[in-house]
Amino acid sequence: MRYRFVWLAFFLFLLFGWEKSGQAATTVPLFIQSKGASAPVYAYVANEVQRVGTMYSDRVFEVIDENEHYFFIQYGFVKGMVKKDEAKLGRPYAFTRGPDRLRKSVITTREAQVYSFQNGKKQAIGSIQPGVRYPIKAETALFYLIEFGGRDGYIYKHVTEKDHGVPVLLYHHILDDSDEPLFRSTTTVLFSQFFNEMTYLKENGYTAITPDLLLAYVRKERLLPPKSVLITFDDGLKSTYIYAYPLLKQYGFRATVFMITGRMRPSPQPFDPTGLQFLSKQEIAQMRDIITFESHTSHFHLSDKKYGPYLLFKPYEEVMADLLASKEKIGATALAYPFGAYNERVVDMVQQAGFTMAFTTKKGTVYPGDPVFELKRQWVYPRISLRQFEQLLQP
Repeated sequence: MRYRFVWLAFFLFLLFGWEKSGQAATTVPLFIQSKGASAPVYAYVANEVQRVGTMYSDRVFEVIDENEHYFFIQYGFVKGMVKKDEAKLGRPYAFTRGPDRLRKSVITTREAQVYSFQNGKKQAIGSIQPGVRYPIKAETALFYLIEFGGRDGYIYKHVTEKDHGVPVLLYHHILDDSDEPLFRSTTTVLFSQFFNEMTYLKENGYTAITPDLLLAYVRKERLLPPKSVLITFDDGLKSTYIYAYPLLKQYGFRATVFMITGRMRPSPQPFDPTGLQFLSKQEIAQMRDIITFESHTSHFHLSDKKYGPYLLFKPYEEVMADLLASKEKIGATALAYPFGAYNERVVDMVQQAGFTMAFTTKKGTVYPGDPVFELKRQWVYPRISLRQFEQLLQP
């Protein structure tokens, strides 16, 4: 009888918490389970709420938050949402969770059953939908160890593939093949190359995203489709309007232009392939249906022979004035560092200017949890093959 009283007191403590004189009540974790045979788990995938998994019956999962309509559980990188009319409170349970040793992720290629092992027996506790990016904590010969709703679970390796991260492609100047000899540089891509690359993305099911979606993904607020890409153009050249914009619109792709706002023209300039012309206000307004315009500074896309890029050495007041001017001129929230040059001082100023993210020219793809002011990009160089382009997408 005495032991029954102890257990009853323990569960009342878990359910209702306790309060000492002069102290706030202890926060007691909630646990839920499905009302029926299973309950769907939802999450934001880009801009849509989609079903991303399933909780199975007679299994409890830890609640990390709730609102009027949903319980929230930890679902990989993000909060998974379970409708309150499809779940009920479950008994409290103290889960044993293994350490996160791998710090990498995979993408499910088909529905992945999540198993627990108790007394040597394998039991399914839930599932993950195909195409979900999910972090793994450890691995065995056959399984990956993951965390699902606050408890450890195992998924088979063969129903997953490597997560290569989200590539951010970097372009500058595009010219028609016949005009390219008139202005050759390490930043000039032939239109035929650009056409083949965009066609590859289209035919292989890529989703072209916007900077704000990438930011939500990095902050672990939203999932992205498994084949997501951010297409960017630096400088704000008229060739983007002439060659890239029509093709991107044809394929239904979004893209981003990092504009040197101090070089924005008051009216359209005649296009001349022997030199560089910059976008006008009218062209920018027209392109905003599929193009997001962000900052590449106003007048500080310059470099001193002795001291290097302006952002690195110019006085604080001058740098801040330039950043604010470019931000306000086009309503920017993101910045691409000129020449890819930055340091801790520059990052601090970019944050103070009110930007929410910034891009470098460091090679690599983007993962949840990456530093939002040091995001990597994949520079698309002239005359690369489609095989080399594939390697930029999946390094």
